[in-house]
Amino acid sequence: MFTRILFFHLVLITVAGQADDREDFFERRIRPLLVENCVSCHGADKQEGELRLDSRQQVLEGTAAAAALVNPKDVNASRLLQVILYADDDIQMPPKQKLADQQIADLRQWITDGAVWPQHNDFGNAKAFDKDAWRNHWAFQPVVDPAMPDVFEDGWHPIDAFVRQPLSDRGIAPSPMADGRTLVRRLSYAITGLPPTSADLHAAADITNSTALAKWLNDYTDRLLALPQFGERWARYWLDIARYADTKGYVFTADREYKDAWRFREWVINSLNTDMPYSEFLQRQIAGDRMSGADDPAQLAAMGFLTLGRRFLNNSHDIIDDRIDVLARGTMGLTVACARCHDHKFDPIPTADYYALYGVFNSSDEPGNDPSPLRLVDRDKPREPVIFLRGNAGSHGERVTRHFLTALSAGEPEPFTDGSGRLELAKKIAGDDNPLTGRVAVNRIWMRLFGKGLVDSPSDFGVRTGPPSHPELLDHLTTRFVRNHWSRKDLIRYITASMTWRQSSQPRPDVADSDPENRLLVRMSRRRLDFEAWRDSVLDVTGDLNNTIGGTSVDITAEPFPNRRTVYARIDRQNLPGMFRTFDFASPDTHAPMRFETTVPQQALFQLNNDFVMQRAEHLAQQFASHNTENTAPVVADLYAQILRRQPTAAESAIAEQFLQAASGLTPVGNNSIGWQYGYGEVNAELNSVLNFQRLPVAHEGRWAGGTTMPNPKLNYCSLSRDGGHPGRDLTQCSIRRWVADQNCTVEVRSRLKHPANEGDGIIGCVIVNGEQKAKAQAAHNTQAINTDSISLQAGDAIDFVTYCGTDQNHDSFEWKITLQQSVNGQQVREWRSDADFSTSRPETRLSPLAQLAQTLMLTNEFLFVD
Repeated sequence: MFTRILFFHLVLITVAGQADDREDFFERRIRPLLVENCVSCHGADKQEGELRLDSRQQVLEGTAAAAALVNPKDVNASRLLQVILYADDDIQMPPKQKLADQQIADLRQWITDGAVWPQHNDFGNAKAFDKDAWRNHWAFQPVVDPAMPDVFEDGWHPIDAFVRQPLSDRGIAPSPMADGRTLVRRLSYAITGLPPTSADLHAAADITNSTALAKWLNDYTDRLLALPQFGERWARYWLDIARYADTKGYVFTADREYKDAWRFREWVINSLNTDMPYSEFLQRQIAGDRMSGADDPAQLAAMGFLTLGRRFLNNSHDIIDDRIDVLARGTMGLTVACARCHDHKFDPIPTADYYALYGVFNSSDEPGNDPSPLRLVDRDKPREPVIFLRGNAGSHGERVTRHFLTALSAGEPEPFTDGSGRLELAKKIAGDDNPLTGRVAVNRIWMRLFGKGLVDSPSDFGVRTGPPSHPELLDHLTTRFVRNHWSRKDLIRYITASMTWRQSSQPRPDVADSDPENRLLVRMSRRRLDFEAWRDSVLDVTGDLNNTIGGTSVDITAEPFPNRRTVYARIDRQNLPGMFRTFDFASPDTHAPMRFETTVPQQALFQLNNDFVMQRAEHLAQQFASHNTENTAPVVADLYAQILRRQPTAAESAIAEQFLQAASGLTPVGNNSIGWQYGYGEVNAELNSVLNFQRLPVAHEGRWAGGTTMPNPKLNYCSLSRDGGHPGRDLTQCSIRRWVADQNCTVEVRSRLKHPANEGDGIIGCVIVNGEQKAKAQAAHNTQAINTDSISLQAGDAIDFVTYCGTDQNHDSFEWKITLQQSVNGQQVREWRSDADFSTSRPETRLSPLAQLAQTLMLTNEFLFVD
């Protein structure tokens, strides 16, 4: 029963959030489009063809004379979409000029998402808001530190008092403190997004005194906050808010890349690690060109917050609208962009306020050059804004000043006079007396630590938003936040020291029916790892994680898979990879206040079958391959310690050992497939042993290589093709064409190694089998035969044809045609040829038993959940 109720509530929350997003999309993208392009001929004053496109009923439901113009069940059958596509044999609307591609895409998305159309009395000028209703709304009240609740006792953490007061009123006891091991894992993921070390887990588990454990946890929190990984973890949260991407979106034939986008990410990471006051953090992103460090490219990169949005085919009005939206929702939790066409339907934001901010950004320019291409600068002469009637830039209304929001000003807002006004705007937003900015920031930090904010909608504190679950607690935390120099580290330290945060997450059947969403915080909510924490954890436990801080973006979906933290992933706004969507990544197209969590089959299928996961599992297994295969208990214990950071129980160990013994008989020892393999690796100085064979990851243009471009950043020109290939830089990057025996047999090698270039000092080729060099030759501007006597092999044994460069690394392309005569019991059974057998299709492989066990442990809830 509880599960059904919880599921029902989750569905309602998700649907409500999605409905708000779709309604917001209509107000910002669809309503202005129809007003600007359609209603002059199909509106209240004129109805060409007896059709009104300001009529919700006609567009969505149809009339007696016409069917509905949109059909969410069959988007392509929607008449509205058909006529704007300008087919030669159909009506073409608007008749003067086809809509822009982005506008057509917006209409298609709107129809696909259900064609949400909020009902209003007047399409072009929504009913004016109640000018006094907002004055009593909690979010607009001054922040005042409340008195401690009656239940407060000496020695209590103030957060616990505010949380326990409503519990006490209902006769509900809080949950007990979680065990030390759980809290260490919880802290590590909350602060760094990475699993804790075994040493820290053991240290906390050994402390039996609760007071001593609390002190140890406080010290551990300080250690974690001092790590640079803190900035990497919390930067991703802000990048969601800032709609960060490395590309501009659809820009027709223009350059799609933001080549310096990564510098904004770098600035966010560094500002978090240095604990820059949040007020300064905001001001630099709005007006860094007017603050100290205005000549420092690293500081100016902060303004990527404004400049890294979509380009909307370089439509300046839409670009400014996007900046107003990310500024207002991102900093103050207000949907100011809804006032582009009309006074806000609910909140105290008249159209005049929207165009006051429009004037600020219209008076700012993007130089696009040094010292930072991400910065804005004030124009020599500010542009005085006018209201665009119904959002139509060609229809001007009253002139307005550049000023701050009226509702947050004392009396009439004073006009900005300092250049564009961005610096004045930044100071107003980040002022100590702004009741919204601090509350919004605190609520977001609470949401990241608990999984749910004290306020349900983290980027909408308008009058439609209900009160916080704990209003006094929100104001207490906000007061402390501002008084302590807007320090995010201090607030995180303060919250995680409370018993409320350190509670057990075990279910509470006694309150399941009365508080299924855990709004009373009677326990800690159990949370699943998000996309970044999951991927980083896989890299960490398999020993592959690169801990380098900062740097350019990398494509984490392309082989060879980078081992950088996920925060450094390249975000292509127009072509977001399916992996990101599968794991609920935030859309980079617009400000993302929070991520919706889904549980879909694609997630499990990815973790079961994707090459990234399987390669990491195999890599980890190879680290333990030297264990005695007769006694599998040690390797099972090592895998549990490496992945789950604990020792297996006796039952777990027995099951795992039984699996390893059974699976070992199903896979050729030491190999994943038979026949030809194409890879690279290191050869020892004696040239008789391949130390680390790895398959070349990418097949492209008829060859196996390190990537789709040459030279590859990691493997340089190392590659193999039908006729030959090219070695890498040195003995650590030899090109290796491997042949694996499918049965016990003997093999004779006949081959010719050719160095066709007239330059360079040639290349060396050698044949290596089971730690023994069977043949070797150097070809320099000529052809050399490399043959062997009969070689005895067991099933699964490999012959490695290794090529490496001389002292001169240039002009090392080679041709090496190899023929293998395979015999069984003295009878020839097959001839293998390197050219005729060559394939760029990836062979089917089976993970080794150890790798299968490693992958299984990484699929457990113990790995995938925080607690």
